[in-house]
This record gives sequence, structure tokens and C-alpha cells, in this order.
Amino acid sequence: MGKERIGRETEMRGIYILVEGVTEEEFVEKVLAPYLIKYEIYDVRPILMQTSPGFKGGDVKYVRYKNNAERLLHSEKDVVVTSLIDFFRLQSDFPNYSQGLTMFDKVERVEFLENEILKDTNHPRFIPYIQLHEFEGLLFSDIEAFNILPELSPDQQKKLKQIVDEYPNPELINDKPETAPSKRLKQIIPTYKKTLHGPYLAEEIGMEQILKQCPRFAVWVNKLILFFEDKKN
Repeated sequence: MGKERIGRETEMRGIYILVEGVTEEEFVEKVLAPYLIKYEIYDVRPILMQTSPGFKGGDVKYVRYKNNAERLLHSEKDVVVTSLIDFFRLQSDFPNYSQGLTMFDKVERVEFLENEILKDTNHPRFIPYIQLHEFEGLLFSDIEAFNILPELSPDQQKKLKQIVDEYPNPELINDKPETAPSKRLKQIIPTYKKTLHGPYLAEEIGMEQILKQCPRFAVWVNKLILFFEDKKN
């Protein structure tokens, strides 16, 4: 991307968030955007990016991720562009992806990849964010919210609690592909459907609880807020 300078006098209109699927799209619309209103950020839009020719959603390839970001940054001069994509779904064409995988610490791994994206894109209005490990991790911020599912049994609730108790925070829930948060939810609650239950549960949990329990997610949201506050001062 070409270099662009923005000063404090440059007023930002809103935030466009690249998402990979309809679940994240609804999450932004129903949970994140309403939360940001109290910080006087009124135009928060999810942008469902094209992840393969003629198809939106699914695995994320870097070339398409970058193309989507560039298109928005060039066409909208007064918005911040960011992303909400799952680490679990990234393709190996992301900058220095293989090097990132050699890092033992999961948080360092994702932060390394975000920094590599930032170096490659080199744009002051672009804030790349990768969710560790995937969107469903956020839903473990409050397992009591799952009680809104009429089919949930006490045994299933107990299994959800056991998972939460195993990890320092919900974002770290994952050991290998078959134990990703979405896979665990499907194993415990066979009727779970991401597009149906994901946004519904996130609304029930609420942003305050998600921010409290998910430190990387909280840093990202705070970074967006601070970007706008800096332009006001």
C-alpha cells in the first residue's frame, strides 16, 4: 500500500471491519458497534470480504485479505480499516506465516503475524487484528449464557465449565485442530450452529464480560477507541 500521512486534524468518520463470515458480521452489528457508540464512534461496519472467487466466508488467503483492505483504504479516506479474522483459518501465504508457527507462545505467535501484516501493508489507517484462536473462544467468556439454549443439559454445562477451568482465559482454548473452541462446542452441544447461536450467545454475554475475560480482544478494541480519541484531542 502507498504511504499516507494523517494528522490529528484528520477527523475519522468510522471503522470498517473485515470479517470472514456472517457470524462475525452479526457480532459486529449487534454487539461491537452498539458498544462503541458510547465512545462517539457511530459508523462501525462489518465488511464481509471475498475469500475466494465468487464466494464470501471460509479460509482466509492473504492476497484476498490484503486486496480487500487496500480497496477500502483507497475508496474511504476517513475510516479506520481493521479485521476480525480467526487464526484458526489463516492460510500459509500470510507474511512469514511459517516463522510465526515456530513460536511456542500462542499470543506471541499471533502478535508476530499481525506485526508482519502491518509491515507489509504500511498504512496508518489499517489496524490488522487476528482472533486467537477463533470467534467461538469469545463465547467461553461466560458459560452461563449457554443456559439460554433450551436443549442444554446440566452435564453439558458441566463440560463447558471444565474447559474454561483448564485455561487462563478463553482465547487460549485450543491444543490442536480437533480441540478448537468450535469443535469443542459441537462435541458438547451437537445442535450448536455458529451462524445461528454465535451472535445470539455473544449478545447474551455482552461486550463488558468479553472484554474482561479476553485480553487480546480487549487490547484491540481499546486500540480502536484510542485511535479515535487521539484525533479529537
